[in-house]
Formats: sequence, C-alpha cells, structure tokens
Amino acid sequence: MHWIIQNAMRTEPGVRELAETLPRLGIPHSFHDLGDDWKLVPEANPAGNVIVIGAYAIRHEARRKGWVPGVLEVEHDHLAYVRNWGDALLNAAASVWRFADVPLSSLPERFFCRPAEDNKLWKAGPTRRNEFLEWHTQIRKLWDDPEVEPSIQPDTRIVIGPLREIAEEHRFWVVDGRVVTNSLYKRGERVTYESHSDPEVVTFAESIAAHRWQPQRAYALDISVGSTRELHVIEVNNLGSAGLYAANVQKIVAAIEKMEF
Repeated sequence: MHWIIQNAMRTEPGVRELAETLPRLGIPHSFHDLGDDWKLVPEANPAGNVIVIGAYAIRHEARRKGWVPGVLEVEHDHLAYVRNWGDALLNAAASVWRFADVPLSSLPERFFCRPAEDNKLWKAGPTRRNEFLEWHTQIRKLWDDPEVEPSIQPDTRIVIGPLREIAEEHRFWVVDGRVVTNSLYKRGERVTYESHSDPEVVTFAESIAAHRWQPQRAYALDISVGSTRELHVIEVNNLGSAGLYAANVQKIVAAIEKMEF
C-alpha cells in the first residue's frame, strides 16, 4: 500500500514517527502539500491501494482520485450512533435540531453542541448561551446576503445536550473489529499523552470495536472516563485525520497493511 502524508501534519509528533516508520519498514510513501483547490502538490498517482494521512479537507482529493482505502472516511451522523450504540454514547440523550429551529429561548446557561454530521463545520464542545446566541444570529444574517453562501444552512443539523463531567479521555485505533493501540490524551482539562489505558477502559473500547455495527473498517475511537469511572464513547474520527498522541504507530501501520480490499 502507498501512504500519502500531508506535509502540514508532520508537525504532529505521531505523524513524524509515522514518517520515520514507513521507510524503516520499506513501505512506499510520499509527502505532499494541499493546495487551495484541495489538490495535492505535487500531484500523486501511485498504483494500487493508497491510504491518505492529512487534514480533514484532504478527503476531497482522495475521493477525486478514487483511492482505496483513501481516508477511510466516517460519514455517519449522530442519530446513527444512537441507534446502534445507544447509551454507550456520552451524548445519547442530546437532541438534534435544524440550525434554524434551535429553541433559543430554552437553552441552558451552558451546554454541549456539535454538528450532527461528521463535517467539522464548527468545533464540538461546551458553549455558553450568550456566546451561542451571538454566533447563531451572525449565521442567520448570512442567509439573507445573496452574495454569501455560508457553510451552515437552515437545514444543517446540530446536536445540543447537557454537559457531562469527564475525568479522562482516551483514544483507541480500531481496525477490522479489533483495537490495535491506544493512548490517554487528557486528564480533566490537562493534555497529557500516555500509551497506557486502564484495563476496564480497554475492555470497554474492545466491546465497541466488536459490536456488530461499525462506522468504518478503521477509525479512531474516543472514550471518556467520568468522575465515578463510568465509560462512554465521546466520538469517532477519521483514522487518517486524527491525532496519533502516544499510539504505537508501528501497530497501526501493520494493521492497515494487513487489510484486504
């Protein structure tokens, strides 16, 4: 398999390690920039299977080229996760609204929000009511400007739910129903990268990876540990665009290389 890596990602320690691992294992690879037109510079046309490591926008080039597996894109929405993983989700009880229909008058002082689809239109996370109202007003004004085509439209769906206390956040890399490596990446509000996750966290992640429904053959799975050690799925990310933190990069490479398409 040929690995394409976006140069901008090489500032991330895990991607630097990936860039060192591939030549050591004799795996074909190349490095590229991503132009304003979402095309790679220099252009890439490798033969055979191609996996892409880069920013979320690099999926456009992978689609255009028809690369397999490409970015291993996760395209399911919040409701699909709720239907399949239920209460295992941290935000299973959240509501989904059209952006134009958000009940502004009944929003709490602080709450969680994110796009319902995996489109990165805005950053998921906690927000305050006054900040949200100001932002929501700004977006609505754009809809009345005929010279502007905003990325957030009236029908764009938004997830809104209560804030949940999180003591730890862990990332697991899942390939074909199996956890291949993991990393702690946050304790409370403090970012910290450790390759160790407690056994009960690993077991929970393995149960999600073994579930009959999977969002993609390979993906990054984020798990929260609550204040009383309750475990939930925070979210799922495209494997190629997710930070590698303290993951065992060689294990990720080996698992991807063994995939059959």
